[in-house]
Amino acid sequence: MVRDIKTDELACTIKVVISTPKSEKLWIKICDANAPKTYYSKRYARVNGTEIYYIGLPESANVSRLLVYKDGQTPLNNDGFKIKAIEILPLKSTKRIPMSRKTKAFVNFAQEFSEEASYLPASMKGESYFSDNGKFQIDYYDQVRSKADNKPIKTPARISQLTGRIEVSKKAFERYSIPMRMAILLHEYSHYYVNKTPSSEVEADLNGLRIYLALGYPRIDAYNVFLNVFKSANSKQSLDRFEKLDAFIKNWEYGS
Repeated sequence: MVRDIKTDELACTIKVVISTPKSEKLWIKICDANAPKTYYSKRYARVNGTEIYYIGLPESANVSRLLVYKDGQTPLNNDGFKIKAIEILPLKSTKRIPMSRKTKAFVNFAQEFSEEASYLPASMKGESYFSDNGKFQIDYYDQVRSKADNKPIKTPARISQLTGRIEVSKKAFERYSIPMRMAILLHEYSHYYVNKTPSSEVEADLNGLRIYLALGYPRIDAYNVFLNVFKSANSKQSLDRFEKLDAFIKNWEYGS
């Protein structure tokens, strides 16, 4: 099932009501109708009966495309489920936090980069992109590589503790939704610009999530991207990070 929705590049929530006669694993995605590799949301759900989904979009396309389809099929095949309603609502309110001018400037840069990342050139040597104020730099690589032997490593991004320059892997970012990209970029930003202890992964996780959630990005995308990162580092440290991250997200305050 494919439906185009006029969202006018506004922050909003898409309410989708889905009905199935039996339990089905369905993909629910929202992309830019004019840039189909740019996903504002990308998730799956087990639907059994009638379920309501609220998809928060702190940023949206002029025309957003909703794709709903059974796992293993294509959006053109809608056998076994029905879309009973689609509604555009205001973005769900969330706890506000103070953001410095520096953080706001980085958020604008990160959002712009995240929206365009599927189409921006990347290379083995890295292609450089700069914020409007010239204070932030992202070097976009085909894959992030080890400094020791130049071999690809699994991390989606990292930040220099000397310069604050962020390196990003296009191989990773191409698979991610915009919220997932934002969660990673805000984590890296926090290492250098927010943390009291720059090397602390847990502190960067929580500082980045504080900004991410305050902007209204969905919790599920944060879970998805961090679980994706942690699965390649199955260790007690990763488990500790996830437990702290999970508690932080669950205790975050949303309005009605």
